[in-house]
Amino acid sequence: MLSFRPVDNSDEATKLAVRTWLFERFASPAVLDLYCGAYGKMYQGIWHRADDYFGVDKNHPHDFGTTMKMSAEQAVQSIDLERFNIFDIDCYSSPWAVARRIIQRKRGGRFGLCLTSGESRGLANGSSNEIIRTTIGASGLSDLRLLHRYMDVVYGLMIRSLLEMPGVSFVAGVKAMVDKSSIQNMTYFSLILDK
Repeated sequence: MLSFRPVDNSDEATKLAVRTWLFERFASPAVLDLYCGAYGKMYQGIWHRADDYFGVDKNHPHDFGTTMKMSAEQAVQSIDLERFNIFDIDCYSSPWAVARRIIQRKRGGRFGLCLTSGESRGLANGSSNEIIRTTIGASGLSDLRLLHRYMDVVYGLMIRSLLEMPGVSFVAGVKAMVDKSSIQNMTYFSLILDK
């Protein structure tokens, strides 16, 4: 029986470039790496330079920096988010629910979000994109068909929904899309927000 196993850093150079862009815009970067992974590639690539770093992973967190075995959802609920100004949400499917929770819990100041959006990959792994269906009001449509035909529009609406949260203002951002034609495509965002 074949099984899908997520592969860390399918396009490591692009992922690192988007994170470096964000890192360089903070004088004292403090990173909460919410899906730090067993290999710690982003820690080794950029996050090791942060003034403060904490990584979490529900399966096997790397041992290069300070990490803990816990889910991203548990982390954003229980960890003091005010300690951090960069949040790396590098899941294998949809980052939007975790991003929304961070924005809700942050009390104020400037902070950055690194988002890896792999909804197509998540669907191949049997994950749901209920937050996208709810946000765009398309609960009756197939996520896979929707994403492949209107991915840019969907991503725009998801980012807009974050920016419309109470007290949030957009400062700057970048986006990189990898292999747009493939079911395994990944889109990387870095956003700088004020609250």
